[in-house]
Amino acid sequence: MRNLHVILCILVLSGICIYVYQFHQDKYHSVVSYVVQSASSLKQRVGTHKGPTVTLATTLPHATHSQDQVLNDIVDQVMKSNEEVPEEVIKFSDQEEWGKRRSLKCHEVESIPLSEYGSHIRGMSLSYFTKFDSNYKFLYCSVPKVASTNWKRTMIVLSMDKTTREGMTKDDVNSLKNVHNDPRIKALTKVQGSPLDLPYSNYYKFVVFRHPFTRMVSAWRNKLLLADGNVNKYFYKNYGIPIIKLTRGPKAEIEFLKNQTANLVTFQEFVTGIKNGIVDRHWMPQSEICQPCFVNYNHVGFFEYLNDDTNHILDEIGVKDEIVKADKVSQAGRTKSTTVITQELFNTLPQEDIDAMYNFYKRDFVLFGYEKDVNSPTFPYPSIPERRG
Repeated sequence: MRNLHVILCILVLSGICIYVYQFHQDKYHSVVSYVVQSASSLKQRVGTHKGPTVTLATTLPHATHSQDQVLNDIVDQVMKSNEEVPEEVIKFSDQEEWGKRRSLKCHEVESIPLSEYGSHIRGMSLSYFTKFDSNYKFLYCSVPKVASTNWKRTMIVLSMDKTTREGMTKDDVNSLKNVHNDPRIKALTKVQGSPLDLPYSNYYKFVVFRHPFTRMVSAWRNKLLLADGNVNKYFYKNYGIPIIKLTRGPKAEIEFLKNQTANLVTFQEFVTGIKNGIVDRHWMPQSEICQPCFVNYNHVGFFEYLNDDTNHILDEIGVKDEIVKADKVSQAGRTKSTTVITQELFNTLPQEDIDAMYNFYKRDFVLFGYEKDVNSPTFPYPSIPERRG
């Protein structure tokens, strides 16, 4: 009903414009401006409820083509003048839903055997991977290949004095190198602490997880493919060559050393290596690292909602610096995404290998509700949705 009132009033005002257009064209633009302002004001007063779409020109049976154009000009300008700019929607991983899933699934998860590597580091993983900031009073459990480099850059910036921070740009932040060995990043092992210790009971604790398959693909690409035209010597010595010898035979190492760039570990070989216990923290199960069934994190975020979760966490711990805030516009789609590459790679694997990788990461799949099927319409998102802030 209120929309009808607006339409009728605009029709009356438009009739005035048609008269002016026909007999006083020199005054036409000033009258149109007045009509637009009047209609806009009226529309704001009576509301903007959705209603049927009406083409105003067709409601005047004797309007000429020129008159039609006059009416349409007025309608267009009125509508444009009242386009509402949507408020920025603040979203982040739904912590209530995460809490429900944690309560339901942790008993099941703890009945799933740890990986051999996870069993080996179980006693020290929480303290080693948990970084702390005593100024902002937060604990961050750093999962490799889940934006850990970005978070460590943020921690380095937060360790700087205010004047230095104010003089930095985002490019300066992104150019920080060797962040994983930076002494400004402090792990709880340095103070022989644990996130479960009483002194950290009032610290804000957070962690970010990721789909196990996209994470392992990211690890393979980053550690076992070329970086700046060279192989990663550390990872090839400790993981690449053992995988090559396992899959190609003991003499394959000689061929690799003759021409390294032509004999890199394939994804299929990487999978075979994992199946045979060649595991590093960059591709071990995430829940074995940060143990969310034992630590009650204030925020469990997900890589799939990274920008939203990052900004929410920064707000929660009181960080106002724009240079460490996540970009509002995602870079996804500008290059071939890890999601698409993961789908392509997993679609080349035999089912038994997919099943083996699912079983290796079963704790993560069960706890976070990720899809095993890379062709699922919900891949790679967790079952935990986002919520509006």
